[in-house]
Amino acid sequence: MEAVAFLFYYITPYIAVAVFFGGIGYRLYRWWRRPPVTAHLSLYPRPRGRAGRLLDALVDLFTLRGLLRVNKPLWIGGFIMHMGLLFILIGHIRAFTDFYFLWDLLQWGKEQQHQFSAVAGTIAGVLFTVPLFYLLGRRWSGPVKWLSTPEDHFLLFLLIAIALTGFHMRLLTQVEIEELHTFFRGLATFRWQPAPVTTGTAFIYHFAFVQILMLYFPFSKLMHTIGGVFSKMVARS
Repeated sequence: MEAVAFLFYYITPYIAVAVFFGGIGYRLYRWWRRPPVTAHLSLYPRPRGRAGRLLDALVDLFTLRGLLRVNKPLWIGGFIMHMGLLFILIGHIRAFTDFYFLWDLLQWGKEQQHQFSAVAGTIAGVLFTVPLFYLLGRRWSGPVKWLSTPEDHFLLFLLIAIALTGFHMRLLTQVEIEELHTFFRGLATFRWQPAPVTTGTAFIYHFAFVQILMLYFPFSKLMHTIGGVFSKMVARS
């Protein structure tokens, strides 16, 4: 077990980061190298200029405007999940650094910071996790069941595993932010530091699931979060 823990703590994180950014870069490079579109694909009126198309594509991406038009229940679940994910990603910045300017502005001490983090993190986790179970249930019933692939189920189970192990650390253990700072800064500078101990075994499972997601992300359907902007720009050209 110690050998496996060492592997996930100090070896595979570098592989996951390299594959994540390298894979995304490669996918974008392949897209960029394809012949340009020579005909207009959108119906009138379309946004004027590249900036207009980019802005319209970003609005469509962040509001899921196209999904809202065709399936409102799915839009509600998808929008809430994406908002929860956004808040979670913002909150996870604290694993590497802290919002010192915000705490100074609010004049909050460590106890107030911890309370706010606990409440906000739990709410964001609920917003992210509950829609995942809705999406999973949707994959097991109705016409969507017959259109679902093993990849669809794998991604949902992986995201749920990440969410539940995160909940375990948040609600059943005491997360010491200083331990996380020390650990991740050690990884970033190749000066390895001990893994957080206050979170118990939940941290290694959470960390391992995140690494699996990073390794799989560039080759999965989740690339729509990045490729969607470019495809929507082309569709509006």
